[in-house]
Amino acid sequence: MALKPTRLWPDSATIIDRSRGVFFARWEELLRLRRVVIKTSNQDDIHDLRVASRRVRAALDLFYPFVAKGPKTELRKSVRALTKILGDLRNIDEAQLFFRLRITTDRSADKKIFYALSELRSTELKRIQKALTTFDHRRLDRIVRELVAEINEAAITERNSISLLAYFSEVSIRQFLPIHQLLSVSTAPGKRTARHTLRIAIKKWRYFFEIIAQVLDRDYSHTLALIKEYQALLGRMNDIAVFEGLISNLKLPPDERKHADDALRAEDTLLLNEFSELIEQKPLTYTFLI
Repeated sequence: MALKPTRLWPDSATIIDRSRGVFFARWEELLRLRRVVIKTSNQDDIHDLRVASRRVRAALDLFYPFVAKGPKTELRKSVRALTKILGDLRNIDEAQLFFRLRITTDRSADKKIFYALSELRSTELKRIQKALTTFDHRRLDRIVRELVAEINEAAITERNSISLLAYFSEVSIRQFLPIHQLLSVSTAPGKRTARHTLRIAIKKWRYFFEIIAQVLDRDYSHTLALIKEYQALLGRMNDIAVFEGLISNLKLPPDERKHADDALRAEDTLLLNEFSELIEQKPLTYTFLI
């Protein structure tokens, strides 16, 4: 029986060309969604813009060693600030949805939490519109184009002694290490900080695989599906901590605050049990397709 031939890696020029294409496509998507949000302020578009900003940051971080110092720091800082301000509104929207499903609004007291969150949302929406308007997209676009142009054979050879394939493998290992270390301790009830760190590490690993799947033309769909499952559950767990912070800053009647706190504790316990089952039934292991 003939053996199936090993799938060849793309050559260096193809990898570089695809890397540049992925980086610039992500930046263009961010700019497109920025224009959409300025016009509509749609909740889903705002969420998509936040994800797009994270994907730009992931691409910049991956190719950071191969571009010159200077403007790339400004780009990283500006996009990170955009991610942050968009995240505050998303947290309020998710909190409204969470409590709407768990708190009845028959009593007048129960309505105060939604009124307070709506007030917060209105303030955040104004901040977002201001941030998007003042976002210096023209200058940053010039920086991105310069950085993309710097991802070339000469620059890579000059700034790194290993091939891009070896570099990608090294990055994948480096990103998985904290995941491996945190998985074993993150199921304990008091390990919120560990779960928060794990969530961020898993999210970075996901964005890495999304990039190299395109750059190396490899099918990471199974791995990505599992990573997304972990990320979604850890994200819901992190939401509970965020909602607790939001509620603590609201002026609520004691009975409504107790109702909200009870709902958060119950959800936290439920999610922790789901997370323990996920680790047991679908363990997250290292992979890097060859």
